[in-house]
Amino acid sequence: MNDFVKETGGGNPDEPDSHGVDLVDGDGPAVRILVRGDLPPTIEHDGRTWAATRQTHDAGDGPAIAVYHPA
Repeated sequence: MNDFVKETGGGNPDEPDSHGVDLVDGDGPAVRILVRGDLPPTIEHDGRTWAATRQTHDAGDGPAIAVYHPA
């Protein structure tokens, strides 16, 4: 899956890269978050569990954003 990656800056190799994720529930607006490190199969956010999909959102000039749906 191609995803948005924020590479670490400032020469700090201990800080993991961040990946863009859209949490999508039905037709409502997506909630966009950044996840540090590798993308997990599920994410806990605001008391809900979200599962990874193979879908992505187009980020224009940047890499695509990973999409998660409620588990």
